[in-house]
Amino acid sequence: MARILFLTDFSEAYARNLLLGIARYARNAGQAWSLCRLPLSIRDKFGIGAVLELAGRMRADAVIGQFYNTDNVELFAQRGIITVAQDFEARFPNIPNITGPHFLAGKMGAEYFLKKGFRHFAFYGMRDVVWSDERLQGFRETVRAANPGFSFSALDKSSRNELWNYDPVQLVAWLRALPKPVAVMACDDNHAYHITEACQQREGGGENCAFRTISRCSAWTTTRRSAACRSRISRR
Repeated sequence: MARILFLTDFSEAYARNLLLGIARYARNAGQAWSLCRLPLSIRDKFGIGAVLELAGRMRADAVIGQFYNTDNVELFAQRGIITVAQDFEARFPNIPNITGPHFLAGKMGAEYFLKKGFRHFAFYGMRDVVWSDERLQGFRETVRAANPGFSFSALDKSSRNELWNYDPVQLVAWLRALPKPVAVMACDDNHAYHITEACQQREGGGENCAFRTISRCSAWTTTRRSAACRSRISRR
């Protein structure tokens, strides 16, 4: 029986679906695989060495996970453990990567909005993260190729310190400053949900003053279904 460790963020639907897909593949292929889920806190708190030690104790045959590109993943190969990287920051040149056609996803988003007649475009994502950077590139290049005169703006946060956090005041200010009507592409469902929340905020009072709803703003996300689907912002 093959023993496989899966190191990822299981709070994400993508990771859970990936685990189900791996289990389904093993079943359909008639393979007896033992899948063990590992939280990212093990790597973040104790380092990649702790994951390697745990893999050795469990006699793991393979490790699939989110790795920083500073992690020495070759340590696993030295112990005969197969290593596969899930999209996280950048692809690894020396091990297999679970990845996707992110540039094409951005291109498809731009083509959709261009067909709808938009002339103003924006992208909301994260810097130095492969799936966000490549979606931004595909989205921006397709817009500019269609008409260099179309406006384009990007708000991409630092991947290290603000991976899942955002400043709603800054986001609302950015959205309100964009020319309207504007087509906004989000790099993932979390960011699309941020846009949804920002567009639904209304004026209030005091220090936590919110803002008026931003009208005529569309958002596109290329990943799993999220709360963004159920808002006044459209997800295609």
